[in-house]
Amino acid sequence: MNLKTIFTYIKKEPLAFLALLIVILYIIIALFAPLIATHDPLSTKTSMTVDGEKIYAPYPPSKMHWFGTDQLGRDIFSRIIYGIRISLFVGIVARGLSMLLGVFIGLITGFSGGLIDNIIMRITDVFMSVPAILLAMIVTLIFSPSLTSVILAIVVVGWPDVARLVRSQVMSIKNNDYVEAVEALGANKSRILLKHILPNCMGIIVVSFSMGIPGAVMYEAGLSFFGLGIQPPSPSLGSIISNGRGYMMFAPWYSILPGIVLALFVLSVNILGDTVIDYFDPSYK
Repeated sequence: MNLKTIFTYIKKEPLAFLALLIVILYIIIALFAPLIATHDPLSTKTSMTVDGEKIYAPYPPSKMHWFGTDQLGRDIFSRIIYGIRISLFVGIVARGLSMLLGVFIGLITGFSGGLIDNIIMRITDVFMSVPAILLAMIVTLIFSPSLTSVILAIVVVGWPDVARLVRSQVMSIKNNDYVEAVEALGANKSRILLKHILPNCMGIIVVSFSMGIPGAVMYEAGLSFFGLGIQPPSPSLGSIISNGRGYMMFAPWYSILPGIVLALFVLSVNILGDTVIDYFDPSYK
């Protein structure tokens, strides 16, 4: 897998290249949130005087508050900036942990087969039989809503698909002649898995990781929307959207702007993921 070649392929696709630039922008925002935010995201100001008249939050977009404020007078632009940081952190960490667990299980079950494969795959079927968002809610309720429980919930939801995907790939690869030749030379199972089978699964692993990040971000937003994710006063895109529901008639910016920010990120990563899938397609030259 050559990252330079993948980047060259992405540059040839204008929409994918634009999506890459947007994703990079989000990453920069997440890394430098304290420098980009114009206000303290936790600072409140429920009322203020304008031209001798006292007004109450939420305040509309202005030079002082670019995206307006919430009902407590907290700057929505700054809260979105910090919300992006949390969403990216959850998406990358949770999906990364899901991949580690899923890849490990997929390698073991696909290579071993037999009783171990049957037992673990039945357990996987149980996890996959429960609606993902319901399972995530159950996990966060058991461990109480927090950043850690959200990540754990996304890992619990995400690993079965990865395990099945990697297992099918391993079962296909292990029957190749070169694997049988390595076995005949006396190589142990761990060496075969790590040196000869895993590298040949990297394409599908990279694609699965990239395509899973938007899902992880959406799960975090969904859990926060229902009050089971990141807890107040910490800003989360999902919680900002949820809190703005009751103000849609006279403060539409409250929910719409963070919704656009969330949708743009998810759309960009999906486009980028689709392009990576095309790159790894056997017909690519």
